[in-house]
Amino acid sequence: PVFISSTNLFVYIKGSITRCTALTKGKPFLLLYQAFSDSLRTYAQILNGKLPKPTNTSSSMPGISIAGLGSSKSASSGSGANNEYNNSSSNTETFKIIKAEEVTVCHVISTCEYCTYTVEALEELIKDTIEPTFQSRIDMMADQDAFHDLTAKSIRVLVSGLTNRAQEALKQLSNINWGQWDSVGEESDYVRTLHLELEPFVTTVRSLLPTSYFRTFCDKFATSFTATYYETVVRLKRISEPGTQQLL
Repeated sequence: PVFISSTNLFVYIKGSITRCTALTKGKPFLLLYQAFSDSLRTYAQILNGKLPKPTNTSSSMPGISIAGLGSSKSASSGSGANNEYNNSSSNTETFKIIKAEEVTVCHVISTCEYCTYTVEALEELIKDTIEPTFQSRIDMMADQDAFHDLTAKSIRVLVSGLTNRAQEALKQLSNINWGQWDSVGEESDYVRTLHLELEPFVTTVRSLLPTSYFRTFCDKFATSFTATYYETVVRLKRISEPGTQQLL
């Protein structure tokens, strides 16, 4: 699912092209193309505004290391460099996603994917239609990159938001005296809490994201959570042998 505003935007753009080219395919059409480019980047900023705001710019939760997600080609297929959505500070931001807000983030990702492919087709249409004198000045790669980079940021938001939801379970883990654990029983309370927090979130994301983006999300979350879990366990003062088995 995509935001209907995105489809309305491209319908308007294509209608404008039809009206303009009925009169001229020269410099006025070039100026119209430049207006399209500005509008698309503005729309990317509007989509960015639908994401939750960062809770801080320097993670207070040990183990959350998701720097590089924005520059990952596999995550965004974009440049990931020198842009407002992926920079050195944004990669250390953490996000809290309230209940059901992951749906909005997934819609941002789907809309960015739609815009990326539509912009590519739009560029070809304009190049094929405008007078040959101006064809070399048609380049919408930066517009595509804006949506690629926002996709990468959105995946980072999902990863950080889900890692944030796991904190309550990890606090429960930290509060247990594992050094005095003398027998192995059923799964620990913190594991049940973890499952209750993660399962609905992941199920929703899986139902809304394309497979490639969902796989990227899972890979990034696994890396983030594993590091967080490891550092939580390392900070425990002492763990008995039964406690070690119970942790699993």
